[in-house]
Parts: sequence; C-alpha cells; structure tokens
Amino acid sequence: MQPRVQSSAVLVGSRVFDVVREVVELPSGLRQDLTIVRHPGAVGVVALHADGRVTLVRQYRHAVGRELLEIPAGRLEAGEDPRRAALRELEEETGYRALSLESLGSFFPAPGFCSEELHLFLARELAHAGPERAPHDADEELATVMLPLPEALERCAQDAKSWIGLVRAMARLAEPR
Repeated sequence: MQPRVQSSAVLVGSRVFDVVREVVELPSGLRQDLTIVRHPGAVGVVALHADGRVTLVRQYRHAVGRELLEIPAGRLEAGEDPRRAALRELEEETGYRALSLESLGSFFPAPGFCSEELHLFLARELAHAGPERAPHDADEELATVMLPLPEALERCAQDAKSWIGLVRAMARLAEPR
C-alpha cells in the first residue's frame, strides 16, 4: 500500500517552483500535514578541461547574502531531458560546449520538504561555442573562473551540488579505465 494524499492545495505558485500543502496518510495510518516545495528538477555540470582545470561560475545568491563559486547549473524546463539541459546550461553559463557528457548520478538536496532532483554530469572535450553561443538568462550575472579540480573542490565546499558533483567527478577520474 502506498501513502494516500488526502488533500493538496497550492499555497504559492511561481516561475521556479510551487509551495504546496498536502495532508498525507501513510500505510500505517499516520496522517501528516506537510508543506512541500514542488520543483521541476535541475542539472549541474562539472566542466573538466584537458589540463585538469574546471570552469566554475561566480554569482551572487541573495538567499544567503553572498557570492558563491559553483559548477554551472540550472533548472529543468517542463519535460526537458536532463542531458539536454546540462548541455544548454553549460553553454549559457560558460560559453563552452562538450563533446563528451557522462552522468554522475542524481541526488535530492532537501527531500524533507522539496521534490527537486538534481542530475549531475561530467563534461569533457570542451570547446568554445563561439559567436553563436547561447546567452545566459537575462536575470543572471555570472563570471567564469577556472581552477584545478582539487582547488575547485575546496573553494566550492559551501554549495552542496558543486561539492557533490566535484567529489563524484574526482571519483570517476580515479576509476581504472
């Protein structure tokens, strides 16, 4: 038997996510009154260059009141394939295109209250997109930074998606070929 949704109401709807209140009955009979963030999901990309450096983005994050150094990332559009979104976000945020894109798996950043699943990728064989580069979103102000992978891991430790993506990339690179 699966949990049963007794009621569901959108409290706040936005371009990025919805805040929903649901009353759920678990198979045990326990009823829970929950407020959940419904999110379409997102992608994060570890953009690894042949020389071992990664391209990161620096941007101001108002929710935490500071600039963070992060892997390129972004929200999935409705029905969008995560691989396609990863390639789109990489180009929009860094100006690079990848000839090789490997999955690094996915994770749930905050499953206690948010449905977001974040898909991580390792992008290699990078090339500049050139003048036909897709522009970043109009509401983004980004600067790119290139760092050696170990230094990137240290400098991105405050951002969970970046840290997890970089750790998984390092583990992938350490695997025997």
